[in-house]
Amino acid sequence: MTGSRPEPLHVEIARTLRERISHGVYAENEMLPPEMLLLAEFNVGRHTIREAMKVLVSEGLIQRSPGRGTVVSPRLAPRGSWGIKSLNDLIGEFSTAHSVLIKRGVVPVSDFPELGNSFGLAADDSLYHIQRVLHVNGQPAALHNLYTLVRYAERLPDAEIGKGSLILLIEKHCRVRAARTRQVASAVAAEAPATKLLGVRSGSPMLSLRRSYLTSTNELIESTELICRPDRYQHSVDFLRDFSPRTEKRSGQTNK
Repeated sequence: MTGSRPEPLHVEIARTLRERISHGVYAENEMLPPEMLLLAEFNVGRHTIREAMKVLVSEGLIQRSPGRGTVVSPRLAPRGSWGIKSLNDLIGEFSTAHSVLIKRGVVPVSDFPELGNSFGLAADDSLYHIQRVLHVNGQPAALHNLYTLVRYAERLPDAEIGKGSLILLIEKHCRVRAARTRQVASAVAAEAPATKLLGVRSGSPMLSLRRSYLTSTNELIESTELICRPDRYQHSVDFLRDFSPRTEKRSGQTNK
């Protein structure tokens, strides 16, 4: 069997820096370490570090600031807007936003039968549930419900559960990786507990974003739902066209 090719060094470095940004090691608007420190830490040349930086710039995670250096991009703009260009952006969304943990713990699958089916669980099994409120500019913007397998939650550091990105935490400690995500956006009417936690009236129009993070073999790792106040959160998606030779060739064959 032929082994898989190792990742290029700049890709590995970009992933490490991306995880630090997502976990708040480098906060928004904060400068990244100088190039010389990164050269010493990763023991690589300038070209490799600069290629890693290009990856993060293209993902919108960092930006060049004249006179300052390289800084971490603000994760949430004044209105709570966040542009999605890739799965990495989607995973990082809200990861550095201020959040308030409401509750967490094991819940019976019987309370969430559809989720149980999606995770492939029996009716008498359990799920791990995290609920938190995400804030923008000090105001509640979204109710965030996250669900994952109990066996994953049991392997996570207790002090880190409910903080930052759950999928990144699972990837770090559970030897599993999200290869793709499925998102469904819809309009819903506000109901408890969102009415109380987000300060809206019952029946108010809300934005619902349901996401499923899956492995390359379509196994569900995490299911999450954001119930967002539309006046405090704007969701935007940029679609990037693939101009690689392989894509162009396939497109040409289709048009014959």
